[in-house]
Parts: sequence; structure tokens; C-alpha cells
Amino acid sequence: MRRERERDVAKAKGKRGGQFGREGVDLQSGRYLQVKDSHCVATAAEKKKLYFNVVQGPMENQTVTVEGGGVNATIITANIAATNGIIHIIDRLLGVPYTTVLDKLRTDPMLNSTYLLGQRRGFNDQLNDTKKRFTYFAPYDYAWKDAANNYPSTTKKLFMPEFSYHRSQTKQILERHLIIADQAYTMAKLKEMSNDTLYLPAARDILKLRIKEHSESYQVEWEGKKIRVIRPDVECTNGIIHVIGSVFLKDSDVRVTGGASLATLAPHLIMILIAKWHL
Repeated sequence: MRRERERDVAKAKGKRGGQFGREGVDLQSGRYLQVKDSHCVATAAEKKKLYFNVVQGPMENQTVTVEGGGVNATIITANIAATNGIIHIIDRLLGVPYTTVLDKLRTDPMLNSTYLLGQRRGFNDQLNDTKKRFTYFAPYDYAWKDAANNYPSTTKKLFMPEFSYHRSQTKQILERHLIIADQAYTMAKLKEMSNDTLYLPAARDILKLRIKEHSESYQVEWEGKKIRVIRPDVECTNGIIHVIGSVFLKDSDVRVTGGASLATLAPHLIMILIAKWHL
């Protein structure tokens, strides 16, 4: 069984190449689901949409999933014809969340890379706490692929477990995306709270955002960047995930040098000066 699993991983890597597949799926995580196509469809409920994904496994098998109200279901019987429409039978009731933020990240095929990075330094562990309420701006996989295109060397190192410094850096970046408060915030609530700039207590520092709404879709403005909210209000039992189209990444996050910094050298310089003074 183990050999078959390793063979499947090798096969998947060989066909797709590199660390990221399409949509930035990291094949080294052992999670084989890869989004091949996505569609968004409005529902009869106001401002509520369904998100359909065609997901491909390691053996090229394809499955159609539908996500609504934080619940991801699989279509088990499709295209049942009726006189006034078509019926698709799914395996879960949509709109009634049953997973924590952590479980949602673990199973959502569009959030593979965010889940993988959160496993470093135990960042994800807190997301299973049902006594807290989280609002997580989670970059979807293509956002990490885009970051890899802009900062190839740094992003590659962020995904390499042997770089302990970058594991710490990754945790700091993810903390910027996570709000821990006494309530979880929907996009409508954030828009209501925001006259101009919104200040939110992120796990790291203060998250300053502007929320814009255009034709029933939302946009987040952060550090001068306009970021589309791909899937708003993914409800979980202990919070809400907003899937976003870009990473909250600053230039200062990716300035990695091989030399020692002044802060690192300062104690040694002081010791040398003291030694010379006593000579």
C-alpha cells in the first residue's frame, strides 16, 4: 500500500512538474486533490452562491464537488432529468457547517498550500479550538503560485521544511491573515463596520483593510493592493473563512540575505571592543 502511494506521488509529480500543480497545489503535502475547473452559480437565496469544482485525483479520476455555506459535498448521481429541470444528488446537506476551520482547510481542494504552510510550527493547531472565533483570510492555491512567480526563491524556501528560519517567517505571514475575536466576521459585517479603513486585531499586529462591494462580490484593499474575495463567508463551526486571491505579503517579508545583520553582529562587536579596552 505504501509503495502504491509513493508511486502515485511520483507519477503526479512527473506529470505536473515542480512543487506546484495548477492552482498551486503542493503535491509534497500528500493531498492529491487538484482543481481542474471551477464555476460559481447564484442561488435563490440573496447573496448566496454555490461553487462547483472539477477535482482530479492522482489516477486521473475526476469528481464534481459543490460548496455552499461552508459545506463541501460530492455529486454522487448527476443529470437526473425532470420535466422542468435537472436534479443532481449530493452526499451532504449544504449550508449547515459541521467542520472546524482546521478541518475545512484540510479538506478544501482550493486551500492545499495554505493548509500545508499552516502545519509548520503548529500554526494550524489553534484552528481546531471551538472556544474561539476565527476570521481567516485564506489565500487560495493560485495566490501562492502567483507569489512564487513574483518571489520565486523566497516562496520556494517558505515551502521547504528544512529551512527553520523560513518556517518562522511563514508563521508570521499567516498570522497576518487571521483574526481572533469574540465573534467571526462575515464580509457583509465587515463592510458594515467599514466607513473608510477598518482596523482588525489580527494574530500578528493590526490588520488594516478597506472593504469594497461590486455587483454582489467583494474586494479587499490592503497595503495599496486590490484583492478579490474568491469565496466569501465559508462558514465553520468555530469561525468563517474568506478565500482571497492574493497573499498579504509585504516586500519586507521577502528580503532574505545570506549575510549576518547588524543586530546579529552587535553583541560580538561589543565583546571585541571590551576585550580591546582591557588590553
